[in-house]
Amino acid sequence: MDGTEREMIVRMQQGEEEAFSWLFQKYQSRVLRMAYLISGNYADSEDIVQETFVKCYTYRRHLKDPEKFESWLCQIMTRTAWRLIKKNRREQPAEEIRDEYEPDQISTPLEAVLRSEEKKRLWEAVGRLEIRQRPAVVLYYYNQMSTKEIARAMGCLEGTVKSRLYTARRHLKGQLDAQEKEGLYEKRTV
Repeated sequence: MDGTEREMIVRMQQGEEEAFSWLFQKYQSRVLRMAYLISGNYADSEDIVQETFVKCYTYRRHLKDPEKFESWLCQIMTRTAWRLIKKNRREQPAEEIRDEYEPDQISTPLEAVLRSEEKKRLWEAVGRLEIRQRPAVVLYYYNQMSTKEIARAMGCLEGTVKSRLYTARRHLKGQLDAQEKEGLYEKRTV
């Protein structure tokens, strides 16, 4: 964390709206991406972001260490997402999946189609994970946070995060293996 960001966090804690706006601009897209990956629904993820930042400002004095702002914000977002998802319990249409990451170097249109199909299958599999496993996967694989940082963000023990990641990996592997076998069976019968 650089000095400017730390200064803005301290100023936000003191109630300065300009500093809060600066932090909102800096973290909004990152929080939106995480919220979308957890909720699987764009409209819900926008609601999660809005509520997360309202809580961030409302409870700004509860943040003890400005150095831990990002994990504190992730914790607020994760809990907000869980609450909203439990409340809504809606299924995600497959067409709604949006890949906001920059595409890798792809040499042929066929490779682009295959990579797109792989990402779609992975997104769908992540969306079928239990609600408590999804944030751990999102924060670990998509935000490159350590298990210790995730534990802080999720408000649980590091061992719990490791357990959720292990279980999530097993479920993802099982789902993707089943899809692959199903695809091979369909090809043989055609």
